[in-house]
Amino acid sequence: VHHEWGTLKEVIVGRGEDIIIPSWSDQIEKVEVPAQTKALIKKYAGKRLSEIDPETSQKIVSQFDGLAKLLENRGIIVHRPRLFTPDEINYLSYIQKGGGSLFPRDPVLVIGNNVIETALQGVFRRKEKFAIRSILLDAVKNSQAKYVSMPPASPRMPEDNDPDPFIEGGDVLLNGYEIYVGYSGRATNQAGIEWLKQYLGPQYQVHTIQLKPDVLHLDCAMALLRPGLGIICRDRIIGDLPNSLKNFDWVEVTEEEARRLATNALVLDKKTAIMDQQHQRIAAEVRKRGQEVLLIPFDAVSAWEGAFRCAHHPLRRD
Repeated sequence: VHHEWGTLKEVIVGRGEDIIIPSWSDQIEKVEVPAQTKALIKKYAGKRLSEIDPETSQKIVSQFDGLAKLLENRGIIVHRPRLFTPDEINYLSYIQKGGGSLFPRDPVLVIGNNVIETALQGVFRRKEKFAIRSILLDAVKNSQAKYVSMPPASPRMPEDNDPDPFIEGGDVLLNGYEIYVGYSGRATNQAGIEWLKQYLGPQYQVHTIQLKPDVLHLDCAMALLRPGLGIICRDRIIGDLPNSLKNFDWVEVTEEEARRLATNALVLDKKTAIMDQQHQRIAAEVRKRGQEVLLIPFDAVSAWEGAFRCAHHPLRRD
């Protein structure tokens, strides 16, 4: 995978059956999470969503299945995370309960021919790599890909200025050998950015994009749809963009739209993207620029602070 807009050929799509409500944490407190989701977390930590709200649980499952079916119908190879084992569900639960396989964007990075298992700040999310590891191992067989894992985080809640390196896939956008990494302190940290620079080497230019402290990931503030076209919420970004992005034609979104994950699209190719049907205005602006936009419902999923980009991770783009 070299660009955000390469033609999607093979992908991991999340699933909603395994959601266990996480325990409350400072990280959840500090980022934009819908009020109803915060209330659920405070009341039902450690419980399965399917037991406390079966209707919402089934809606999430159905929306993921609908996305997977849409992609398969377009000839894309779709993989889904397996369910967690009981031992995996209990992994680090003495520190923070919770888990799920909603968002395969974050526990892995595919950059060029590099497959990188990442290190996540959220303790309850650190088990997510187990549900996709067999997919990754199969994907790299008989290929030139290099499969590595970041240093595993210490078994404790993360701290400000934590020495452990953290990178989450939602913070990383690809534009050939220009890599953009979001930094708010809530997910990817400076140690993680330095690790990525060192691992990728001088062939890649890794640019840090400073985000406001309550923004979880870069893809909550920006999307790259094709060469020279993107979606952006400038209110979520501190300072200037890298030079390679300054001449883009940007579809501007408001802070309120960004909170509803308006920048979080799934790019099928240079001509086509998938967006949540609630974002009619933004879809219309993108269409004015010659892009096809497929609108499908994803509101039940996006209530968990992730939309279409979070819900997939490309294994192969042409």
